[in-house]
Amino acid sequence: MLADASLLRRLAAENEIKVLPPGQVLLDFHKYIRSIPVIVRGHVKVTGEDDEGNEILLYYLKPGDSCVMSILGAMNNAASKVRAVTVDETEIIFIRPERAASLIREYPAWGEYIFRLYQTRYEELLQAVTKINFKKLDDRILDLLEERSKLFKTRLLTVTHQEIADEIGSPREAISRVLKKLEREGDIKLFRGKIELV
Repeated sequence: MLADASLLRRLAAENEIKVLPPGQVLLDFHKYIRSIPVIVRGHVKVTGEDDEGNEILLYYLKPGDSCVMSILGAMNNAASKVRAVTVDETEIIFIRPERAASLIREYPAWGEYIFRLYQTRYEELLQAVTKINFKKLDDRILDLLEERSKLFKTRLLTVTHQEIADEIGSPREAISRVLKKLEREGDIKLFRGKIELV
């Protein structure tokens, strides 16, 4: 999403760049945000939390993306309301919060980028709410698998029943039942730790 080459070069020159392994927590619930991540390569999963501590997938960040919640939190010195975790090896530019506001003045493209992020994330959250309230579990699982397939550009997905349960916010037993049903119906093939979309 961040397409301005001169701005990307400036961000890379002025800020810390790290390559992180899968499973690295970038933002965590109730922790203060010290930097704004911009994804150069790789993927990051962003989840929300209910009052009982259950997590649900909000959206994925892909190359060129940043987390709107981290931008808001960093600029307002607020604690994070989301958790962001790397899915695969991920290269990230970490922007210092004090630079985020001045970048808006110096680079109109940065302000436009933030507004586009807001719009994209808002639409994704609306989709998530719609799925939770109106879609059957079968359809929600297939939607999630299709989303992962597009994101990682493969039909053979490395994902466990528990990961799907965590992302959808349903018990693992219910997810396993539905996955077996989807396999019987010919929509997927189940393997140990992997699922293939047919």
